[in-house]
Amino acid sequence: MRTFTPNDGLEEHVSTADDHGEDRRKNAQDLEREQRASMRRVAEATGASASELQQLMQRLLDIDRTGTSAGIVAQGHIAADRMQSGMPVLDLGGGNMAEQQVDAMQSIDFWLLETLDPAHDKKWYARWKFWSFILGAAGSDAALTLQGLALRPTEPGDAHADLVAKARKVLESWRRTSEPLFWAAVECYVRQQSFSLETQAYLMHCIAAVFAGTPMKLSNAQSEQLAGVLIDTYCDALGTSACMPSADIYRRLSQGLEATDRETGITRYLGRGDAAQIAMTALFSVIEASRSR
Repeated sequence: MRTFTPNDGLEEHVSTADDHGEDRRKNAQDLEREQRASMRRVAEATGASASELQQLMQRLLDIDRTGTSAGIVAQGHIAADRMQSGMPVLDLGGGNMAEQQVDAMQSIDFWLLETLDPAHDKKWYARWKFWSFILGAAGSDAALTLQGLALRPTEPGDAHADLVAKARKVLESWRRTSEPLFWAAVECYVRQQSFSLETQAYLMHCIAAVFAGTPMKLSNAQSEQLAGVLIDTYCDALGTSACMPSADIYRRLSQGLEATDRETGITRYLGRGDAAQIAMTALFSVIEASRSR
């Protein structure tokens, strides 16, 4: 699915491979501008110190010079795999929507294993983009090193203990961010990157894992209705918005998705992890519909 935006020339890319190719074509000036935008977005949304983020990025150069970044990144990938495997999945009871949720999870896991090129795969790319969003690092090496630091077990006498603490501080600051601010930051990031629907589904997968919380127990009909709200938001924006239509999904999420727990009868807005899983399923549905045409 390819969508053009007449006002600013942005184009929603077809696939994760296209997103990755676009990143590789960026020049030094574009990357520097993206770096500043990333840091500003994180600082505004979380209250993290912009100067501290800059210092954190500069310190990563020392890690690269000592040749220890590869080990830190590897540890981060292992921890991220464990985090995603332990993600509490929305309890949808039974029915078609529950099956679709499982299909979405399995398909995204499968897509993430596909190779982009001999050096990098989709899982690598997805994590790079997610952690660059969370930690304000536009470059792949910096983003994945920060991921490794944020998820790395801290050992006594660890030479990077202070960096681990700072990386975790930025990650934890997102947990204190209000839902509207969080989803507004996601919208900004998706618009900036012109992400494909595939990559957005990966981002929702990561958000659901990192910001899991306690999942609600939803009825099948209710979860289907919530996913339908986001699908309709996307489809409506295709014909009416001069902006990238996919990013309108996150503007809708910033307004909140209200649901009733089927066991307790309590009505409240979905938490970030639950909302991300609904968004992931909605994006999966749009992707599947576009592939069947």
